[in-house]
Amino acid sequence: MTLALRDQASACGKIILLGEHSVVYGHPALAAGLRRGLILRARPLADRHAPMELAIPGWNLDLRLLASSDHPVVRACLEVLAHCDAPVTGWRIEGDVGLPSGAGLGSSAALSVALARLAIDPEGPEPDTDAVVEASMVGERIFHGTPSGLDSEVAARGGVNAFARGQGCEPVRLAAPLHLVVMPSGVPRQTGTLVAGVRARRDRYPRVIDPVLDACGALVVRARAAIESGDFGTVAELANVAQELLSALGVSHPVLDDLCALALRHGAAAAKLTGAGGGGCAFALCETPADAAKVLAGLARERPELAADPRTAPFAVEIDAT
Repeated sequence: MTLALRDQASACGKIILLGEHSVVYGHPALAAGLRRGLILRARPLADRHAPMELAIPGWNLDLRLLASSDHPVVRACLEVLAHCDAPVTGWRIEGDVGLPSGAGLGSSAALSVALARLAIDPEGPEPDTDAVVEASMVGERIFHGTPSGLDSEVAARGGVNAFARGQGCEPVRLAAPLHLVVMPSGVPRQTGTLVAGVRARRDRYPRVIDPVLDACGALVVRARAAIESGDFGTVAELANVAQELLSALGVSHPVLDDLCALALRHGAAAAKLTGAGGGGCAFALCETPADAAKVLAGLARERPELAADPRTAPFAVEIDAT
């Protein structure tokens, strides 16, 4: 076991662009890395035998990594460190975040990936991305039980990726950057409950719900082609259709619907929920950075209570191929 860690490591957040819920049934999904994710910095403690400390103020985390703890973040971090044969004492790790936790933006995967990068062979070259993903999945299993691997892949690789269960991730080439405004709703949601709700509706009405899921999958295939060819109008139109299909599955929420309507009213080309729905986040797709700035200004005027809270403040991101 080495007693060293790297000085600094980072990871992307994640946003699902298209394919929520239908991905559970074997259809493809598109997800993108959010570069304003998480940066971890490690510094040695004076007492090298003291328990490791983890402080991420933006996520209200200030923890000691003790084996006796049942805190999921502590358990996940210890599992990642053990997988990497890394120290669990003598260090303080501090994190700077650019995205809220618990909003469906891949915060847990960002933590697991950044920690793995700190810990894997700290005195050697930058760790192999596949090794980072493998180590991060150890932590993700603590958080999510049986994770798909999508969040870890995107957190480690960035860019836009196509994903299907059992097939892993495939990078998607972008003809032009995508300009998004991410809109946290401030409404908590339980992913498992929402996935179960779609399954129950499908069990009751398979001949109704299966075509909706099939349409979501077909939409992803067509949208990927449009993203790769630079056909922004088609991408935007399909994103709006996707929101309607997700509403038909029963996973939208009045606050998400309101945020999408506001974004469209202020110049977004498309707006939809992202992730499980039922709360969490939505995003607006804009043709230019100037359009994104108009959407942000409109949201600040009409929903000042969201803009004033760091946990729910909307923010603009540019997604490119790297």
